[in-house]
Amino acid sequence: MFEYSLLTTAGAAVATYHAPFRRLLRIGPVLLLSVAVATPLRAAPSITLVANAAGNIGFNAPLAQGVIFILKGSGLGPAQISTASSPFQSTNLSGTSVAVTVGTTTVNALMYYTSDAQVAALLPSNTPTGVGNFTVTYNGQTSNAVTHGIVANNLGLFTVDSSGQGPAIVTYPDGSLVSAAKADSCGGPYTVCGAANTGDTLILWGTGLGPVNGADQSGAGLGQNMPNVPLTVWLGGVQAPVSYQGRSGCCIGEDEIFITVPNNAATGCAVPLVVQVGTGANTVSNTTLIPVANGSRDCTPVNAAFNSVGAANIVQLASNNSIRFAQIDLEKDPNGTGYQDNAQFDFAKVTGVAPGTAPFFPSYIDSQPLNTCVVYPSLNNVDTRTPITSLAGLDAGPTFILAGPNGSVTLPANNGNFSTISGAGNFLAAGSFTFTGTGGADIGPISAALTVPALPALTIPSTLPSITRSNGMTVSWTGGGGNVQLTISSATDSSNTVGSTAVCTAPAGAGRFTIPPYVLLALPAGNFAFSGFSSAEAYYPFTATGLDVGWVQTQISGPGFGIALQ
Repeated sequence: MFEYSLLTTAGAAVATYHAPFRRLLRIGPVLLLSVAVATPLRAAPSITLVANAAGNIGFNAPLAQGVIFILKGSGLGPAQISTASSPFQSTNLSGTSVAVTVGTTTVNALMYYTSDAQVAALLPSNTPTGVGNFTVTYNGQTSNAVTHGIVANNLGLFTVDSSGQGPAIVTYPDGSLVSAAKADSCGGPYTVCGAANTGDTLILWGTGLGPVNGADQSGAGLGQNMPNVPLTVWLGGVQAPVSYQGRSGCCIGEDEIFITVPNNAATGCAVPLVVQVGTGANTVSNTTLIPVANGSRDCTPVNAAFNSVGAANIVQLASNNSIRFAQIDLEKDPNGTGYQDNAQFDFAKVTGVAPGTAPFFPSYIDSQPLNTCVVYPSLNNVDTRTPITSLAGLDAGPTFILAGPNGSVTLPANNGNFSTISGAGNFLAAGSFTFTGTGGADIGPISAALTVPALPALTIPSTLPSITRSNGMTVSWTGGGGNVQLTISSATDSSNTVGSTAVCTAPAGAGRFTIPPYVLLALPAGNFAFSGFSSAEAYYPFTATGLDVGWVQTQISGPGFGIALQ
């Protein structure tokens, strides 16, 4: 169905794996830079990261035999990207080669593209499993050796923006794309045909399902099922039936998984999609998102403000590079010894959206459905990817008034920055609030009503626990209102600079939630983990002249405690 191609973006060649999908193999902005003068002395190549080309996660994620992978660093290749005219047919490209040594065996990777900052290649299926030493040689100079695990199977899922986060590249059987809303042009390959529904057959695209028998470069294994790979697909926390799992019929190193959308899958514009191989650690894919709807091809956003606008309208606004929005964030945050109440105001117009992302824009910005979990490859549960390329501030007036059970306060606009409501954390309390403003040059008067729900009382765990990841983790609470958010951040070591964060949400009325094993297995094991319990963000939409969408969101932080993940 799909072919290798080469697109040109911003005057520079950008390698792509599928013609319609722009940049599936992630190429950072640094590759778009050129040098005006060649340097006479060049530093030796240096590798900083080894990662699955689709999942784009370098830590806690070993490479699979037969996978497409990337190396990041400096001096790895020419200043301008060079892409093989026939991908994965040669072990040398424009003076760049990649060697992988496991024990006493060395294999040479099959090249796709090379550049100063990034290289993409295929790990041959006959590479031994174990700990591999990766080196790059460019123009006779060899890099440092970087160790990275090699296993039989560990899938990464391709995403729309090639970051490994956000909307996944998922197609219907006719080659059309699963998207937030159905376009008038829907029908056939590369068109956008809206959200998945119960019973639909979907095709997931990834790399790392496992090795093939024979020479990769000859096309061995293309179009062949791999039924012996113990694979589970989780859609919104529910297992989705799999009817095919194997190499694509077209492309070396690229895998397809055919699933059926289960009738109890969560709905929304940002439903988590994860693939797990086996039941052990380090074999869980990157968490991606897809839109799922019930009886409609336009997804229904979980965020009430986006729901009031509608997914199709959001897509249209994003296509026009013009979304005027107001986000008012009221939070009770820890401050070291207790809590303080903060406010942040963002009044802005989106003036630029990354090419090709508009049909998926609601999936980027919507909240996850209740009773689901998302794993972020960072320690601050912040999505590092965004389809927004430029913003312009909007004037909504100089001050605002927030009134609630403990009186009222006047807050400066302070657009884009936090303002302290109460340093003692004694203003935001359970109850009804109003937020008002007289308006400014760009946005008219604002009046919003909201409710801050009472935070439930955490009951289990009550001490510092040790958690066996393969058993999951049950959290219990009593009382409260609204919804709750459970967070676990786990670092790879005591420096707390690299790691992952799992975020799960559930209705407070449920009283308990079990974080599934596959979610915990996506986090690094060790003693450097921290769990948090808080209210989930609640959204209250409002309208005002000059806005396409506006909302107030609230969140109340609760207790946190250290844990050990085994």
